[in-house]
Amino acid sequence: MATDIVNAKMGLTQSTVTAVLRKLLNENLVEVVGITHSGRVLSRTYRPTEASRNIILQDFTESYNSFSNVAGESMICVKILTDNKAPEKAKSEIRKLRTLLEEWENNLV
Repeated sequence: MATDIVNAKMGLTQSTVTAVLRKLLNENLVEVVGITHSGRVLSRTYRPTEASRNIILQDFTESYNSFSNVAGESMICVKILTDNKAPEKAKSEIRKLRTLLEEWENNLV
């Protein structure tokens, strides 16, 4: 909800957050997933779209490519997983990575 973003103490006002969410909706970078009560008013709840995930992944990949000579893929994965403070989530991600890596390896020519 917009109020959740405002309440995150990032120095943003309700009008700023609402304007940005409206623009993100128009660009199909977020979508409305529901309506809920927030105090005495109804509020929309949002989530990122697949398009926004693709943009984030593209930006991350471009950033990674600019410093890949310093840290390789395996080092990046290990750092991300060791920084995770939720062991069960890390274990789940490791299992997903194993599956993805096996599939990718099998498809290499």
